[in-house]
Amino acid sequence: MNRSSSGILFVLCISVGVAMIGLGIVWPLVPVYAVELGAGGFLVGIIIASFNVSKTICSPFSGWLSDRWGRKNFIVAGLAAYGIISMFYLLPSQAEILVLVRFLHGMASVLVVPIAMALTADIAPPNKLGKYMGTLNMAVMLGLGIGPVLGGIIRDNFGMDAAFYAMGGLAFFTSILAMIQIPSDRKPHMDGKKRAGLPMTQIIRHPVILGISLMRFFAASGQGAVYTFLPILAIENGLSSSRVGMLLGANIFLIALLQRASGKLADRMNPKYMVIGGTFASGLAVLGMPFVEGFAMILLLNILMGMANGVALPGGLVMTGHLGRELGMASVMSINDAAWSMGMIVSPVLSGIILDLFGLAHVFVIGSLLIILGTGIASFFFKSYRPEFLTPE
Repeated sequence: MNRSSSGILFVLCISVGVAMIGLGIVWPLVPVYAVELGAGGFLVGIIIASFNVSKTICSPFSGWLSDRWGRKNFIVAGLAAYGIISMFYLLPSQAEILVLVRFLHGMASVLVVPIAMALTADIAPPNKLGKYMGTLNMAVMLGLGIGPVLGGIIRDNFGMDAAFYAMGGLAFFTSILAMIQIPSDRKPHMDGKKRAGLPMTQIIRHPVILGISLMRFFAASGQGAVYTFLPILAIENGLSSSRVGMLLGANIFLIALLQRASGKLADRMNPKYMVIGGTFASGLAVLGMPFVEGFAMILLLNILMGMANGVALPGGLVMTGHLGRELGMASVMSINDAAWSMGMIVSPVLSGIILDLFGLAHVFVIGSLLIILGTGIASFFFKSYRPEFLTPE
């Protein structure tokens, strides 16, 4: 690579951020579109889940291959696939076909963000890994936060088809940008050494990777309850749809805005404390949600949850980034992504069962307990973790 690392990071942020805006545009519209095509509640759930099922299955393989074949081609191919698959959304005459479309979309997604994270960790100076990872993750979260708002505006003014065209256009634009601006990395890594390429089974057995993966799974299983059932909780509190959007927006945008600052902090301290403390605080915020009333209190807990995750996420990325240099960068990032996706598959199913059996409040209580359980698991596996850049205790 002959382009500066900061220049590559800038291109990655633009490419991935804009692509995530496109993905976010259709994120809240897919269930509506499925219902318009005649889907019932169960089929809508299958359509939504198929995206994360695909990510869970494919993510480790894409990371393993990227550690051997480079990053750029995977990122460009994934962005181009986003654009092509956007057109597939316009074809179905039956809702069942959306299961396949969403599955393909999930396959494309594992070629973009996890591989871009791996490339970012590859090019980051040793003392700026957290800053670089946090900056890219900020672009991802901002894109996902802006997308749903933009998608609603496009659908209201131009129709559902226009939203899919918008996603496709943004994806094709970013694929061209990435193809032109990201230098080729088909040769061995910049330091002259070949990328690490351990077998996936050996990587997963690493205690810290196992701890991060389990923590991400349980955190997603619990936090998914908030993203799925918070609108119902808010409506029961008499809040309008616009205020529901404000609640979710505050959560996502706070996570995004804290990424860079928290990433810098993770470069100066042991990031395991950020992961453990932030995840635990997130669990406490979720626990309080069914026991408060009124917009202000629910908003406050969403702000606290967003701040907690805004601290925890960069800490986890720095840990995986340091280990990825030893074990295989994209493999580690993809395992991390697959664990989160698996939790997001479990979350709506488990939460729905809890809702039917025990009521809405228990969805948040049990979700909180899952997040806190993930914190305990992480604490156990991280007990001896200390990054190389810190001086011995």
